[in-house]
Amino acid sequence: MSYKDYERPSVAADIITFGIDSERAENKRELDNKQLKILLVKRGEAPFKGCYSLPGGFLRPEETIEEAAMRELAEETGVKSAKLIPLKPYSKIGRDPRGWIVSCAFMALIRTIEPVTSVNSDAESSDWFTITMDGDDISIGEGEIVIKSHEDTAESSQLAFDHGQIIFDAFMKLKDEVVNHDIIFDLLPEYFTIADLQKPYELITGKKEAAANFRRKMAKKIEETEMFDNGGAMHRPSKLYKRSSEQK
Repeated sequence: MSYKDYERPSVAADIITFGIDSERAENKRELDNKQLKILLVKRGEAPFKGCYSLPGGFLRPEETIEEAAMRELAEETGVKSAKLIPLKPYSKIGRDPRGWIVSCAFMALIRTIEPVTSVNSDAESSDWFTITMDGDDISIGEGEIVIKSHEDTAESSQLAFDHGQIIFDAFMKLKDEVVNHDIIFDLLPEYFTIADLQKPYELITGKKEAAANFRRKMAKKIEETEMFDNGGAMHRPSKLYKRSSEQK
């Protein structure tokens, strides 16, 4: 049998984009509030018109799947530079009502920016949403979107396609990478305070740590600089650090 006799699926890329946002504290004596956010688009076309989904789209003949992911991310959200990490393919039967479509999912890690949707995109708009772990489930926004986990599966009635499962898997991957590797630094600016590092770490892992313990844990991964953070809360300026050159 020739390969031409086999049916061929369409291939798509979906991108789970995480970023750290900083909200100024109303009380100047308090530290700025850090939040983990995820970038979603509102679909402008069927199927699932009006529902939120991940940025993504179909692979074109002249590009690689990584190039397709970056193109779709730029078109639908305005993000043109991000660390792209392969997650895994999704090929469950019936995952897309348009037909046989296999999606290759990627994580993108950036500092949050104002999203901009291209006029040529099939997305209506794009927005950043706070994402948190609530027990075994994931909450997005002010509880507007909930991803329920069921043993090895996860789903959300508020998201298009199987994007609830993809986001759940990506969050678990992010958590594992933060605990066991150094991916947390890809969510931070080049220079940061210990608090800038600790708060996102706790948000992702779900574990609070004493400042002294956290500092000791990170001692070999960071380098002290001669700079200070003079903004934010009304207290002594905080020392700025950078990722250790040995960890890059």
